[in-house]
Amino acid sequence: MITLQQIARAADCSLATVSYALRDDPRIRPETRTSVQKIAAQLGYRPNPRFAALMSHIRNSRPVAAGERIAFVWVHTARAESTKDPFLQRVFLGAKARAEALGYGLEQFWTAQRGMTDRRLSQVIKSRGIVGLLLSPVIHEAEVTLDLEWNCFAPAVIGSARWSPELHHAGHHHYLAMRLTLEKLAAAGCRRPMAIIEAGVNERARRAWEAAFTVFHPSRAAAAELLWVGLPGDRRAAARLIKANQPDAVVVSDHATMEQFRAMDIAGAAGLPICNLHWLPSAPEIGGIDQSYDMVAANAVDLVVSQLNSNETGAPAWPRMLLFPGRWVEPAVRRADAAKAPNARKSVLL
Repeated sequence: MITLQQIARAADCSLATVSYALRDDPRIRPETRTSVQKIAAQLGYRPNPRFAALMSHIRNSRPVAAGERIAFVWVHTARAESTKDPFLQRVFLGAKARAEALGYGLEQFWTAQRGMTDRRLSQVIKSRGIVGLLLSPVIHEAEVTLDLEWNCFAPAVIGSARWSPELHHAGHHHYLAMRLTLEKLAAAGCRRPMAIIEAGVNERARRAWEAAFTVFHPSRAAAAELLWVGLPGDRRAAARLIKANQPDAVVVSDHATMEQFRAMDIAGAAGLPICNLHWLPSAPEIGGIDQSYDMVAANAVDLVVSQLNSNETGAPAWPRMLLFPGRWVEPAVRRADAAKAPNARKSVLL
């Protein structure tokens, strides 16, 4: 293992100069910093982020915290939205609980903060001696590019959006979730379920719902006609599609899409049973898939911690992808009915 003393001898300078140069300290002349960093790279030097974090605390005269911190970065999400959105709060609390269980604390940052740039965010996080980086789900776009100083951090992403660079991530297994939904519908006697998937969500899910719907639909030949990516703008056109295809259930990608579908009051759609691929505890009367993003976020924390324990930083050559299908949740009304009549034939969401 290459030490700072070895670098100092090779660069013919003091140990302090090497230490400052490797941290890009402006007190060292740029040409000296470049020379020292080049020599360190040639020797195969790799910094220890845990030691760097400890030294940062000492240099800033701050007491060492009970546990190391991980930066929780809200990506392209306003502070107000991150604190009020129930889904995002479930994500954060899941990550926080796991981090604390492992002896870490979470410190929040926002890329959308006024005056914040990727370069400035990198410097702020580094100045706090933080190496672990946990990146929030993005809920407004399918592809994300951040120009952070990745080589300084051990990063992992929560969610399935495409990233540049691609990083380790933990996300929802949309493909298996759609398969489970169709199996539950088929067991309930549905042979022609239709799906309404919001276009942006479909892209963030890498079209996995769309693929699984096509493959596992009970009437595979009719799947293409029964899949809507986005709601038709014309209610009469939607009514014609309903009449032509005769669906017997509706699968929606999220609660907002379900509410828009209901508000359209499409002829022939009234009374169709609905299940939600993003089940919410705030609407327990609608069954569907609980994506369990608190657990997903907890596993993203594990991805960060495993890198910290292995002294790994930077964008990985081979990103790990942990995907979880969530769990099926029966609608609250049906759960109550089952409790009253436990011997009755079970029915899902109907």
